[in-house]
Amino acid sequence: MPIDLVIAFGALFLMAALAGIAVRGLLASSRRERNDDVMAMAARVGDSRMPEFIAARMRRRRAEKVRSELPDALDMVSNSLSAGLTLPQALMRNLSHFPPLVSEEFARILYDTRLGYSIGGAFDNFAKRLPIPDVQMVVIASKIGVAHGGNLADSYRMLSALLRDNMAFESELKAMTTEGRMQALVMSALPAVMIVLLGLVKRDLVAPLFTTGLGLGALAVLAAMQLLAYFWIRRIVDIRV
Repeated sequence: MPIDLVIAFGALFLMAALAGIAVRGLLASSRRERNDDVMAMAARVGDSRMPEFIAARMRRRRAEKVRSELPDALDMVSNSLSAGLTLPQALMRNLSHFPPLVSEEFARILYDTRLGYSIGGAFDNFAKRLPIPDVQMVVIASKIGVAHGGNLADSYRMLSALLRDNMAFESELKAMTTEGRMQALVMSALPAVMIVLLGLVKRDLVAPLFTTGLGLGALAVLAAMQLLAYFWIRRIVDIRV
């Protein structure tokens, strides 16, 4: 097997993959406000920073985990509110029983109240740290329940059921679009596979792609078009609900 050809192919597509990750991250970070939160601070290494798209990905993953933990936490708070506790008391009582990330966020809410924030202001800070629709709904329900009264326990129960239904629907939708995501991967890898197979069968036919300026230019255009096609297909199957 021509090892130099394999190394050249590997280097080419590693560079293409890294370029795709960088472009995708930069596009994602350009649509998102730069929040000076815990994850952005954690992105500092010495005097330098990780690339913004890595910090944005870390924030997004944390937000998804918090979102998955919210329904159970809301159920526990709802039970405590039904027993007659106030919202801060209910949060404090269940703090050690909450799932890990939600426990951190609710602990920060209680800490903010000790610093002088109102309970509504502390929940506003929660929404700023995690600007996702599920957290926004929890914040709005909490502020309305505290400021204007109402049965906050029932509101939390309904929110918990709504969040679970939304996540179940999104999981089903993701399963339905798996074929499209796999198609994006297969169609993007197909030209590379064909070049490798042709190189193994007829090396002299493929060699000019790596030894001439015209061939290298053609490979660059090919890589750019494949990246564009990959992101285009992923955008089509990435259905927002």
